[in-house]
Amino acid sequence: MGSHDPAVAEQQKLRARALELGNAPDGRGEVELRTLLRSRFPEVRRLAASALGKLSEHQVNALLIAEVLTGVAETDEHPQVRQYALKALAKYPVAAFDHLSRLQDIARDPTLREYVRVAAANTIAEAQKAHRKAYAKRHHWCTRCQRIINEEEFFKGMELFGKPYCRHCLDERMLEEKNFEMVVDEAKVRRTEDGTAVQSNGEKRIADFLSARRIAYVYDERYRIAGDVRIRPDFYLPEFDLYIEYWGMNTPEYVANMQKKLFLYQRAGKKLISISYRDFDRLEAVLEEKLSRYIRLN
Repeated sequence: MGSHDPAVAEQQKLRARALELGNAPDGRGEVELRTLLRSRFPEVRRLAASALGKLSEHQVNALLIAEVLTGVAETDEHPQVRQYALKALAKYPVAAFDHLSRLQDIARDPTLREYVRVAAANTIAEAQKAHRKAYAKRHHWCTRCQRIINEEEFFKGMELFGKPYCRHCLDERMLEEKNFEMVVDEAKVRRTEDGTAVQSNGEKRIADFLSARRIAYVYDERYRIAGDVRIRPDFYLPEFDLYIEYWGMNTPEYVANMQKKLFLYQRAGKKLISISYRDFDRLEAVLEEKLSRYIRLN
C-alpha cells in the first residue's frame, strides 16, 4: 500500500494524536484516549493505552480508566495491546486492586502470550503493594465467621479464593476444596482421543468432537465470570469465549446445582451451550447444531 492509502493516512493521524494526548501537560485527553482504544488499528490502541498510563500524573478518573484498561487487557485481539494496557493499569495501582480477580485470571491463562501474563503479574504486584499501604487505615472481616482479620490473612484469602478468611476458616475452605478436587479427579476415569481425563462418556464425546475439528478447549477449570463469582465449566473454548456444560444427571441435588449454575451464566451474560443426557443418542448432531450458532464449523 502506498503512502496515499486512506487507511495508512488515518492510522498515522490517529497514532500522532495518541502520542500528543499522552504527552499533553494538562491530562485533558482522557475521554479521547478511551475512544482511541476502540480504533481498528492495533498500533493506535497500543499507544492510547500507554498514553492513559501517563495521565496518572494528572487529576483523572482513575476508577473509570482502570475499568477500561482491564477490559482491554481481557478482550483485545492483539497481545501487545493487552500488554500495554496492563502496563498502563499498573500506574493506577489503587484502582487496579478492585480488578484483582480479573488480573489473576489473565496471569494464569495458558492461552495468552507469556509477556501478557508477566505484565498482569506485575500489575497485580503493584496493586497489592498499594493496597497494603492503605490496609492499616481500615479493617477487614472473615467471610465466614465475621471476625476482624489481619493483613496476612486478608491477602492470602483474596489470592486463593477471591474472598477474605481468617486462618481457621481458610484452612477449612482449603480442606473442602481439596476434598472436592479428590472426588472430581477420582471420577475422571475415561480418556479422550487427545488424552484428557474426563468424568463421563458424554464429556468424552464432546471433547473428541472438539478435537476432531481442531477447536481448542479447556476442561474442568475455574473461571471468573463476574466480579468475584467463579464457575467451573465442563468445557471452555477460549478462542470464542464460549462455555459448554454437559448435564449428565437428574437427581434433585444435581438439578438444583444446575439451576444455580445456569443463573450465574445468565447473570454474567456469558455464551453457554447446554447438552443434556437426554441428547446422548444424538449428542454430536445436537452439539454441532448449537455450536454453529456461534462458530463456523469446518
